[in-house]
Amino acid sequence: MKQFFALLRKEIKAYFDQPTGYILLVIFVGVNSYLYFRSAITAEEASLRPLGDFLHLLLLGVFVAAATMRLFAEEQRDGTLELLFTHPIRVLSVVVAKFLSGVVFVGVGVLLTVGIPLAISTAGDIDSGAAVAQYIGTFLLVGALVSIGMFTSSLTRNQIVAFILSFTVFVVLLLIGLEFVTLALPREIAILFQNLSPTTHFSDLTRGVLNLRDVLYFLMLMSLFISATFLIVRGKSVSHRSPLYRNLQAGVAGLVVISILVGWFGGQLGVRWDLTEQGLFTLSDASKAVLDDLDDIVTIKLFASKEPGVRAAPITRDLNDFMEDVAGGSDGKVRVLHRYPDVDEEAEIEAQQSRVQAVEVTDQSEGELNVKTEYLGFAMRYANRQFSVPVVASLSGLEYTVMSRIYRMALKEPKTIGFFLNHDEEAPGPQLNTLRIQLLQDHKTTAVELDEEGLIDLSEIDVLVLPDPTRFIPRSALEQIDEFLAEGGDAIFLLDPIIIPDPNQMIGYPNVFSLADFVEKYGVRVNRDVVFDMRQSQVLAVPSNFGTVPRRYPYFPRVNTSENKISGGVPSIVMPWGSSLEQVGTADTSIEVEITQLLETSRFAGLDTEYQNLSLESPRLVDVQESELDTRVMAAAITGTRCPAAEPGCEKDPSKVFRIIVVSDATWADDGMAAQYQEHLPLAVNWIDWLTQDDALATIRAKRATVRPLIFDSTEHRNLVQYSNVAGVPLLIMIAGLARYLLRRRTTRKVYSK
Repeated sequence: MKQFFALLRKEIKAYFDQPTGYILLVIFVGVNSYLYFRSAITAEEASLRPLGDFLHLLLLGVFVAAATMRLFAEEQRDGTLELLFTHPIRVLSVVVAKFLSGVVFVGVGVLLTVGIPLAISTAGDIDSGAAVAQYIGTFLLVGALVSIGMFTSSLTRNQIVAFILSFTVFVVLLLIGLEFVTLALPREIAILFQNLSPTTHFSDLTRGVLNLRDVLYFLMLMSLFISATFLIVRGKSVSHRSPLYRNLQAGVAGLVVISILVGWFGGQLGVRWDLTEQGLFTLSDASKAVLDDLDDIVTIKLFASKEPGVRAAPITRDLNDFMEDVAGGSDGKVRVLHRYPDVDEEAEIEAQQSRVQAVEVTDQSEGELNVKTEYLGFAMRYANRQFSVPVVASLSGLEYTVMSRIYRMALKEPKTIGFFLNHDEEAPGPQLNTLRIQLLQDHKTTAVELDEEGLIDLSEIDVLVLPDPTRFIPRSALEQIDEFLAEGGDAIFLLDPIIIPDPNQMIGYPNVFSLADFVEKYGVRVNRDVVFDMRQSQVLAVPSNFGTVPRRYPYFPRVNTSENKISGGVPSIVMPWGSSLEQVGTADTSIEVEITQLLETSRFAGLDTEYQNLSLESPRLVDVQESELDTRVMAAAITGTRCPAAEPGCEKDPSKVFRIIVVSDATWADDGMAAQYQEHLPLAVNWIDWLTQDDALATIRAKRATVRPLIFDSTEHRNLVQYSNVAGVPLLIMIAGLARYLLRRRTTRKVYSK
């Protein structure tokens, strides 16, 4: 063991005693950082996923091939390999020491990129768990690549030839997993190639999931090429005709077969570790709680093609894993039945009865364009209720889809959502038909209207949706809303204190019928202003002399959600001509509330209190001072209790808790905005689900993968983050290399005396 560590130390020193090692590190870190920031800044997303794309993997392949080409080729060229074997050290120790030295050197290069997530975290909320998983996956990939590079280095005396061979093997493994290659092959071979490619196995790791099959795959590659290297190197000192060499071949072949079997059949084990912050790919405790509350069996029939196409194979595999997780976490209350309609006529009839559709897809296998039908959907049955998902195209949000349907099917009576629309014909207000249709999947909806006496009927309403009126609401109706809340009712107020009757004129007017004064007694004041954001706002197509050009419109700020439980993980929405909110407390002692901020702008938002010119040429946008910019709240949730109006000094009933959501704009939820921005409708549904007391579903909704925005404070901040990694870290490497060179030079010139 002492000889092994001495050899390992010698191999590692060989990397850092030569300028070549530092040059490789500088090039790898600099180019890697440049490619990352070119992608991340363009996408404006705080994520490390770009580090796993094709260009970065190619760069890693070049770096590893250059770092490992000397391991055995140099020793064979100089004739020092035979000299090494004259020492009392085993060949396996030599192979393992060289392998570990290559992993250490390349690992140093990978660790030098840690400055990227650290710097990015100053401008965005990066998923630290996913970042850790990606670095673990990168080290597994590095180990596999180093073993390949060491093997090719043992085949030749020429380092350039070793470099070319190593890089070629890696590129081939990388390419066989890409779609343009697999589409030209028969299905069985294409799926085999996908399973043999590091591209397939590295993709899960970049998401933040450590899957046992992926870990075993990389360990299998390492074992395979280390064994092959041992055979090549050991064969140089043993006659190929001797029984010892034949035994050596048989032993290595057995080890290779075992490695392949472990890598292949180990992939059948559904063991994985989800390192993402929200546990995006693991069944949550809230889902298990929903399953525990079942009092009958849920049967899930999973309809899938027996032999799925190349594109559908990964989704089919992940869907099977997810369904097994659901069944495993249900304590026997969920049964998953697999059906294959493409090969079973009875299963095909079942699929039709369950409304699971056969989808026609183009199959370009073996270079020919064919059209085939495939199945990938499921149907759930609970008691006499059934729900179907005809086609599963993605696993995004699938846990919420499944659990919400199970929850709704087990629910005895759906909640009723009442829409109180009180608008003038000249100012019709938002059209919420899309929202109503979406809510009908899980709830009842009804219209709430004023009768001839100025009263409204809220007796059957669970949640009241009230867009800001543009005509008078009698005081008697407002008192009824107060009584509704006092009895534990829930409401969402979509307020428009400033209305823009004609968007072409870009002039705002106060809404004299706004309910801003009504909600203020519940602790939230809606100001009569228009919020604009100088940094985080929507890009719109603006007419010009040369057609339409994209420009940021500050009066359409993109506001971020402040929490996940109520908003369900929706990261942001566009708030057109919205106003600011502020918490003021309740002056009425009969009302007790707790307020939670839901939506807020970036810290570069200002207020337009005149709103006479809301165009891009508004003087307010030109004259705004940086000291006027700050974070503005634009939606809040209120939870509390209150006494009925007739009993102001009553003992409040803790079982009658009301919930209110106040939003300082109503337009964001209308049909037009819902069609233009896909995140608006899910946010509105999530809020209403929270108002219906479905807290169990709120936690599951919060698990949705979200885009984490990358927002720099200034151009200087962006440049500091970018160039500290692109140029700063390589500069530190060069300084370290120079210091190492001067130290060695001083040591070699030192005169020793007795």
